[in-house]
Amino acid sequence: MSTADGRPGQRCVIGVELTGRGQRAVLASVDGTFLESAHVVGVGRDASEAIESTFRLIETVWATPAGQAAAVVGIGVSFGGPVDVERGVTIRSHRTNGFESFPIVGVLEERYRKPAIVENSSRASGLGEYVRGAGRGARDMVYVHLGSGVGGALVVNGVLHHGVSQTSGEIGHMVVSTSLRDAPICSCGKPGHLEAYASETAVRERMRVELDAHATRSELAQWLASPGITLARIFASTQSDIHAARIVEETGRVTGIAAANLVTALNPDAVVIGGIVAETGPELISLVRTRIRQFAFDAAARRLTVAAAQLGADAGMHGALVLAAGLGET
Repeated sequence: MSTADGRPGQRCVIGVELTGRGQRAVLASVDGTFLESAHVVGVGRDASEAIESTFRLIETVWATPAGQAAAVVGIGVSFGGPVDVERGVTIRSHRTNGFESFPIVGVLEERYRKPAIVENSSRASGLGEYVRGAGRGARDMVYVHLGSGVGGALVVNGVLHHGVSQTSGEIGHMVVSTSLRDAPICSCGKPGHLEAYASETAVRERMRVELDAHATRSELAQWLASPGITLARIFASTQSDIHAARIVEETGRVTGIAAANLVTALNPDAVVIGGIVAETGPELISLVRTRIRQFAFDAAARRLTVAAAQLGADAGMHGALVLAAGLGET
């Protein structure tokens, strides 16, 4: 492979993230070593603005000495919303207008004359953990992402599974409540889904409801005082506050029920749990592990590893880089 001016160069890839946090571009070696990185905070007013910002980030890392010396073999995109991988388009963004059926792969390939690929951010995170994180060594892996929403990924025989309509991994929309009449409503409008219990937003909202219903006036005043009802405060208070303990226990229980069903159905080697909720409350992993043992089919859970994700906020980027490196192998 050669650089833009024809000189031999190190084979590299570019990873791109377009999520609710903003945009980021990374130049990396094909084995995943980050060489250069650039990012902006904020999603932009619309898709056009977000894409123009992404172009600037890609060109920033490409213009560095490392980028000029590199032979870029592909561009991988981790996108915060549903995508059609086969057609290379984003289906929509929950935060930014204009990404409806947006041909992001075609746009990147036309501008940079390099092969590109797009993947949903939760599946990209799962792939990153499978190849370079907590899922290394597994054959089949379930990844559960507890973030601002709840998503996930299924890796079967080393292959990221998409499903017939490319919605595989939408773990957040699994039903985990047996009392749907009183169950919280998911962002999709249906009751009793995991996302309505275990996303960052849901945990804080359920804590607010718990306090309104059961806390004394002084307890409520303490929780409403600065910094307010935050995720970190809820998890930090489980030993001293019965209301926080209830919310954390329920979060672990419903997440464990969802994971137990997946373990029974798929019999994977590993379940990996990531996202800001799991990172803030590491005790959640133990709660989920307990519920899997309680509810999953015994034989399916016998050789199972349940682990916290290892790559943190870089998981989706690593997944994008893995996908981009694969383009250079074809």
